[in-house]
Amino acid sequence: MMNNMLLLAKLMSAMICLLSSSNVVTAFSFSGKMCQRSSSSALKSVSQTILGSRRSTTNLAMNGNVFEKGDKGKILVLGGSGFLGGTVARRAILEGYSVTSISRRGKPEEDANEGIDYRVGDARSKETIENILKEGEYKAVVHCIGLLFDGESGIGNLNKFVSGSGSVPDDSSSYDDITRKTAFNAIEAAESYAQSAGLESLPFVFTSAAEAGWPEMTGGSFVESNLAPEWLRRYLVAKRAVESRLMDNQTLLRPVMFRPSLIYSLDRIASLPPVGAFFIGNKIGLPFVDRPVTVQALSAAVIKSLSQTDVRGVQRFMQIDELSS
Repeated sequence: MMNNMLLLAKLMSAMICLLSSSNVVTAFSFSGKMCQRSSSSALKSVSQTILGSRRSTTNLAMNGNVFEKGDKGKILVLGGSGFLGGTVARRAILEGYSVTSISRRGKPEEDANEGIDYRVGDARSKETIENILKEGEYKAVVHCIGLLFDGESGIGNLNKFVSGSGSVPDDSSSYDDITRKTAFNAIEAAESYAQSAGLESLPFVFTSAAEAGWPEMTGGSFVESNLAPEWLRRYLVAKRAVESRLMDNQTLLRPVMFRPSLIYSLDRIASLPPVGAFFIGNKIGLPFVDRPVTVQALSAAVIKSLSQTDVRGVQRFMQIDELSS
């Protein structure tokens, strides 16, 4: 048992180093269970999975039904100028939604879409979100605001490398402030909007993390309490607080909480080494390892979930695969 715990600690330390030097946008998950399988077989399977993800994305783009035009209404994307939020917003436009994006940067310098209504605003102000929703005709709210290393971690500057948008938080930014507060503000604003507009089950999508599910796994609580770094524990506290708040009232809102592991894109080469490690870990059966997902697949799943009324609660990588296929 002790040897396994020491191995786990070493493996987690190695992954932290990978995360600190690569373009990755969310935290990591895995444990140190020993598995005796062929590494060459695992690598072959990983390459097939990655190529399959590329083919899946291509098939989606070629499917006319997926991109069928039509006025499906407006959605509000919080963090719509970031790596994930921007991809979600562009996907929504392709599928016939009108999109309002709110972020502190407003319109991004690169990859901006002329069909998106970019607004400059700070979601830490609930009034900012409320004023946008009061414009009416919104059909859903998607929260994509987040950061891997907050100001309190002491390594916030590393976000320029691990953040898909290259943003760096100020020293006062905390997970509680950036994740929990912005999400709570959006939830309360969405509830007020749904109530005043006479809506029921307004879709509210929150991007959580695979590691938020550790307490539900055997040994997960021990790993988090004794082996996870302090910043990761605070990161997960904020994510779980939002999940819990969303599940409190499911009358006005329909909560959809995606729990991706690493989020990557094949055109971002720097992100592939840690992604490959996670593919292998998941494939050989290591506990606490969820398979990474492409930002394109996750975005497709997010948009698909808006119209599928039976999609509710936690969505892991298996559900992301189903929704994005």
